[in-house]
Amino acid sequence: MSVLLIIGFFMSLFLIVLIISKKNKVYSDRYLVSMLAVYAITIGGPYIEIFNRNNGYPYPHLMNNAWLFLLLYGPLLWFYIKSLTTKNFKFKYFHLLHFLPFVIFLTLHYFNFLRLSAEEKILLTQNESFTTTIFFKIRGLSIAVFSIGYNIWALILLQKHRQNIESQFSNIEDLDLKWLKTFAIASLIIFSLNVFLFNLNNYVHFAGFYSLSEVVYSFSTIYVLYIGYFGLRQGKIFVDDHPLEIQQHKPAVLKKDDRDTLETKGFNEIINKLTKLMEEKQPYLDPDISLAKLNNLVHTKPEILSEVLNSVLNQNFFDYINKQRIEEFKIVRLFFPENGTSLR
Repeated sequence: MSVLLIIGFFMSLFLIVLIISKKNKVYSDRYLVSMLAVYAITIGGPYIEIFNRNNGYPYPHLMNNAWLFLLLYGPLLWFYIKSLTTKNFKFKYFHLLHFLPFVIFLTLHYFNFLRLSAEEKILLTQNESFTTTIFFKIRGLSIAVFSIGYNIWALILLQKHRQNIESQFSNIEDLDLKWLKTFAIASLIIFSLNVFLFNLNNYVHFAGFYSLSEVVYSFSTIYVLYIGYFGLRQGKIFVDDHPLEIQQHKPAVLKKDDRDTLETKGFNEIINKLTKLMEEKQPYLDPDISLAKLNNLVHTKPEILSEVLNSVLNQNFFDYINKQRIEEFKIVRLFFPENGTSLR
């Protein structure tokens, strides 16, 4: 297991170097580097603790500290997702509140452990007596709540962003969210497994703390290897000159004057224009058709067109356009079966 920890530590460093050496770094790369640095610490920390216990504690002051950095990963993941899905996102002073749990537990850890002498630290870690304290149990539950909570929050951000994209674009292949979704889901699985085992062990003692740490943080190594492999396969996370950039598009909001116009003219006029346009010009065959382009063809405001699609047809822009494409595909397959599979 110790070998896995070493592999995870150096893999994290390797990925950090790849990101730092990119030619065209973006703002979100800072958070990705920070997350990988946190993983390097939380994987390398248990290895140092195992090394200490097996070699007479040559570095006692490096014991029992890596867990603190787990409180940083959740906020950094949130910032990474937020910076990729929000246009011109910038860190502001109030964002420091995300790191308040880390500061609180760092302060408590100082009075409970950091200020102790080397001899006292060795004694506490030799017999693992620190695991019987109330503080230890509170920290375990807190890490569980914060890490899982932030992972879920990050997935919610991604879901909202996808809905925003689908309200504006008919083709989202170039706005691929697969990397972010995989990154967040894998993180949620690993953190959930880790904190579950640690917290369960607090009440149903089935393994020594350091033995369990070696196993649990080996899972984290597998996660780092996975995101490294997946990111390199993506071709635009760690080494590409054109990194992943996802811009947020806020859903159209219908103003009062526009709503009054709709109430006066009714939806039928716009629906008729839209239907005629689809039949005669077939704009849905344009792979890059967007709500803005369609709006120019219908000669109305995007807010009104979006309202018609959502309220009357009960579809977002993405679903509406792709439904037209499917119907066209069926017609082509019916009359020209040998060419039907080529239509996109």
